[in-house]
Amino acid sequence: MRLISCSITLLIVCAGIVCTAQQQRRNNNWIMSGDPSIKFSFNSNFQIDTLENNGLASPPYCAALTSASISDTMGQFQFFSSGFIVYNRDGYAMENGINVNCPLGNLLSNTIGFASSDQSSIILPKKNNQYYVFSTGMSDSLTQYWIDSMAFPGYDVFNYSIVDMDSNAGMGKVTVKNQILLQNQHYATAALTAVRHANNKDWWLVKADCYGHQYQQWLVKEDTILGPYYHAIADTANFCAPYVQIVFSEDGTKFASSIYSTVNGNDYTQINIVDMYDFNRGTGDFTFRNNYQVPCDTTSYQWDDAKAGISFSPDSKLLYLSTWYNIFQFEVADTARYSYIWIHGPDTTLDVFPSYHILANGEDGNLYIGNFDGSQHYMSYIDKPNIRGTGCDFVAHGIWQPYTNLMNPPNMPNYGLGQYGTYPLPVVSVVKVGGSVMVYPNPTSNQITIEYAHDTDELATFVLYDITGKVILEQTLPTHSKRYTIDLHEYAQGVYSYKITTRANAIFNGKLIKE
Repeated sequence: MRLISCSITLLIVCAGIVCTAQQQRRNNNWIMSGDPSIKFSFNSNFQIDTLENNGLASPPYCAALTSASISDTMGQFQFFSSGFIVYNRDGYAMENGINVNCPLGNLLSNTIGFASSDQSSIILPKKNNQYYVFSTGMSDSLTQYWIDSMAFPGYDVFNYSIVDMDSNAGMGKVTVKNQILLQNQHYATAALTAVRHANNKDWWLVKADCYGHQYQQWLVKEDTILGPYYHAIADTANFCAPYVQIVFSEDGTKFASSIYSTVNGNDYTQINIVDMYDFNRGTGDFTFRNNYQVPCDTTSYQWDDAKAGISFSPDSKLLYLSTWYNIFQFEVADTARYSYIWIHGPDTTLDVFPSYHILANGEDGNLYIGNFDGSQHYMSYIDKPNIRGTGCDFVAHGIWQPYTNLMNPPNMPNYGLGQYGTYPLPVVSVVKVGGSVMVYPNPTSNQITIEYAHDTDELATFVLYDITGKVILEQTLPTHSKRYTIDLHEYAQGVYSYKITTRANAIFNGKLIKE
């Protein structure tokens, strides 16, 4: 273990979401992917620690394009997951922590030996001192196809394990392993991300299902996992780009995805596109906003200048996009597709440039820029990522350490994100031509009340749907009462949708959460 300090000034900004995140401090230690891995510590003085213990002589190895890591609420490093191993804070495999992410066989971990896609794992707090570790994996049958055909087939299983950090004198143990959430899937990418629910307790977990042209979503609670729920993609382009990133803004109100390719894979003019959505942390709804696009240079570089990583600024007002050779910036309030500002090109000569990749905000206020192949001892970063334009101060080779190569920041949500607005959700009257409707409380535990008003005294129909779109309840709302109560105690926890229709064809749609 070699510990070195860096001369980066820590910016302790105690306001809004940044202050909340630093009070919780779960993001204060990063494990940078690589073999051996590197720990960035943002506690007091910025330090880099090489975790030399985590190298294994045989598969499964530690190496991954991105790892996942977490600290406790005091900022003390807990553990990390990289590839197919859960490691303790000292860099040794945790008890029962080898061959996680292998619910349908160990062939991938024993042959390839590492996770080959971005954002393949993420860690979410469970309850007490327990944690979920979510991962995207590959069955033995699909791995064998990869070996035989030499063509990467994507992934087909999504699973989780549980870590108890009170075990082994605080070094942790994997107590539940390789629990399947979905199998027989068609994931071209492993990408997954998460954001804290508006209730400041649960989590929305989001995964991209490229062949289904949709996002899969789970509501992760301390004692159960609800879902999946499905959100169709707004555009009609190919949704199966292999090297991508999906991220929520630091305030949790926006969602961006670079999982956008082209109908014709050779049309590179259309590949560098990012989709932007508004996100409702209370209901889990995505609302498409716009696409952003930057050029794809097919002549200046050894490889085509395709997109690599995305990240919002710490104040959530800007969006950064890295391509293999360039860094771009957008203003979130500006929805114009080509409104980018070019920030910087390669940070060194092309013959040694490893290419840009994953982007992530550090707890010191900097935005760090990962490397694709980890062939260098340095990492560039942006010193003032909340500033529009080149005044954001790109710092070439700003992080350097002599012992091993630097690669990519970990896949981490904003663990310190607090409660959003008023929760439970406020009663909002939906008014349309033909009447108005209120449905409350939302969330609910046992029953809901529907208040409605129509232009004429006529019957209305309330229909409740489960996550598959199946009708599970249909109720006529009588004309003699403008307030009607419906009992929901027999239905399971989860997210439901509803539709209220009048005979005058006024239609009211909404989403309902049962806790």
